[in-house]
This record gives sequence, structure tokens and C-alpha cells, in this order.
Amino acid sequence: MLELRSVEDRMKFHNKDIDNPYSVNGFNGTWAFSDHRLIPEALIGFLQHYFGQARIRRVSLDQINEVMNDIWEGPGSLKKVFEAEMEMRASGKDVKMIASDFVKTKFDDLEEDTPLSNVE
Repeated sequence: MLELRSVEDRMKFHNKDIDNPYSVNGFNGTWAFSDHRLIPEALIGFLQHYFGQARIRRVSLDQINEVMNDIWEGPGSLKKVFEAEMEMRASGKDVKMIASDFVKTKFDDLEEDTPLSNVE
């Protein structure tokens, strides 16, 4: 079974950027995502568990922004997000996956060390 890193382990990486307002953990503002692709990877697991969807593109940006603004209190709030995610995991909250979540992509057959410049 995949062992999840603790909140403290995850925060070791993100705490170094707490004074950088352009980092996730240093963000001091209101979330207003305009595209699902702009959501930082550090927030994806929380959002997947909160909404119960593996593909957060199925969730409206308005809903995502609302939830993120409810939980976010400024720089350092990433710890709160990670803790909420861990609580949802521990409680057994499901993340729904459907067949289309497993659609084969063009990149599935590539070896990890294949340079993207060689991909057609």
C-alpha cells in the first residue's frame, strides 16, 4: 500500500516559500482560478477528496474558488489544506473514478527517460 507522507513532511518543502507571495504557501489573497490547469498541484489532492472527484475539471471553477477561499487564511494556510485532506483520507471519503478517467493517452507508452522533443 502506498504510504502517504505526513503533513509535516509535505510542509518542509513548502515552508521555505512562505515569504514568497507568488508561491502557493505564501499566497495572500483571494483565489480566483480562471482555468482548471492553473490550480497548483499542491491543492489537487484536497480538492479531489473534498469534491469526491478524481478529475477536478468536472467541478465548476466557482465551486473550487469558493471552497479554497473558505479554507484559505493567507500565508501558511497550506498546512490547513493538507490537514483537511489527511482527515478526509482517514475518514475514508471516496474519490470517484469512472472509466473515462483511465483513458489511454498518447504518452502512456513512453518510457520515463524519453525526451519530450522526440515525442510526435
